[in-house]
Amino acid sequence: MCGVRCAKYLLFVFNFFFWLSGLAVLGIGIWTKIDAGQFDSFLGYAGYSISAYILIAAGAFVAFVGFVGCCGAIRENRCMLGTFFVLLLLIFCAEAVAGILGFIYRDRVETEIKKELDDQILNKYGVANDVDLNNNIDVLQQRLKCCGGTNKYYDWMNSKWHKEQNPTKRVPLSCCIEGANTTSCYRDATYKEVHPKGCYTELKSYVDKHMILIGAIAAGISVIQLLGMVFACCLYCSVDD
Repeated sequence: MCGVRCAKYLLFVFNFFFWLSGLAVLGIGIWTKIDAGQFDSFLGYAGYSISAYILIAAGAFVAFVGFVGCCGAIRENRCMLGTFFVLLLLIFCAEAVAGILGFIYRDRVETEIKKELDDQILNKYGVANDVDLNNNIDVLQQRLKCCGGTNKYYDWMNSKWHKEQNPTKRVPLSCCIEGANTTSCYRDATYKEVHPKGCYTELKSYVDKHMILIGAIAAGISVIQLLGMVFACCLYCSVDD
């Protein structure tokens, strides 16, 4: 009887924190969509939208599973405990598959970034009559303090924006460092007042940091899930006896 009671309270406490972790993942998913999602147009099929929506869905699902586990533990209901175990196992397997796919396709992220960023800077910015696209490029360069794509600020000299629309300007205003003289920054051949780093390198670094954060969170939750399955099995067997 003492074993049943201990397992019961351990599982309840675990599920309370598991429920909180689900809410945390949900919040991180929303933050990822709002904060990092503004760069999604440069990431092609490897963008943040899918991963952000997965985090939001997973967070909500984990919170639901935590609630089921709490109810199963308090009521010592074998059916709910079994359901809780199966749901945890499904989440764990899904996370494992997602992690494996993320590792396999990690190089594709870099390819997509390079492809989308270079195409938008060289061929579309300022000439495609797309206000959102122009704004996305400007926000990217201002926030990450970068200029141009793979070849840094030199990309702008080879862009349609420069050749067809602004032959007297070397870079857009968003390339200029804070406090720079607008006129000289536009036209200075030495690029002294322009962000020295290319946006490809900075965006890739930004993505890598977010992916590491997401991976660490997933690993932490996986450990919690394994503990939850162990506690659920112990209580399930105790109730059965």
